[in-house]
Amino acid sequence: MCNQKVSKVVLVIVNILFILLGLGLLIPGILVVLNEDVINDDVLPALKSVSFGVTNLGDMAKGLSITLIVLGSFVLVLSLIGAIGACCKIRCLLIIYIIIVLILSIGKFVIVILWIIFNSDIESKLKTEMKTALLKFTTDDLTTHELSSGWNYLNMNLECCGIDAVTGKGTGNDYTNSAWYTGSGADELPISCCPSATSSSYSSTCSFTKNADPTGQHSKGCYDAVKDFATKYSVAFICIGVFILLTEIAAVIFACSLCKKSKTGSLV
Repeated sequence: MCNQKVSKVVLVIVNILFILLGLGLLIPGILVVLNEDVINDDVLPALKSVSFGVTNLGDMAKGLSITLIVLGSFVLVLSLIGAIGACCKIRCLLIIYIIIVLILSIGKFVIVILWIIFNSDIESKLKTEMKTALLKFTTDDLTTHELSSGWNYLNMNLECCGIDAVTGKGTGNDYTNSAWYTGSGADELPISCCPSATSSSYSSTCSFTKNADPTGQHSKGCYDAVKDFATKYSVAFICIGVFILLTEIAAVIFACSLCKKSKTGSLV
């Protein structure tokens, strides 16, 4: 009886932690959606031009934030099931709780292993696809061409230029082979690469003379800028994920302990 009471108390405490961790996923997910530097209608056309398997970077950015919100909400509901099962001594709820938590734990292990194995390949492919998409850049303004405008807004919002950092003309410039550069482009880089450019005043104070080494542009490449944006939130997600995994293990142990001391239908 003493062990059963201890298991019950610990399981309730574990599920209170689950509630906090669920909020830890839910709140950052909402913040990603509300962060208009990347997730907005001006930038999304550029991100959607970057193919990634059967989807694209734009849909992935929006889908990831929505997934985090859904996952956070699911963890909150799951914690309530565990807490009610423990407090009200409902065996069937505890069994459902154990099964779901085990599935989530196994899923996390699989995702982590796959990420470790394929991380470098994913990053390499993503950068290649971004460079391919940038070749479709055709117009240096914010209204004429939706995709080109998207890249310009991305440059301004994330304070970046090109996919890799621009180190000079020619091979040091990802815009060299774009439709804009080989066609109507009169400058070495688009105006959006200049820190002084804004959506309300789209003009450049930088030196972007064509076929000359550009000066004054944003020092960071957009691949690193997008990666930094993701990393800013991923640190929180990883820490929360580790705590959730440890909490899940504890939850299964104490839920099983309660179930072993129970009869069919309810705990005694």
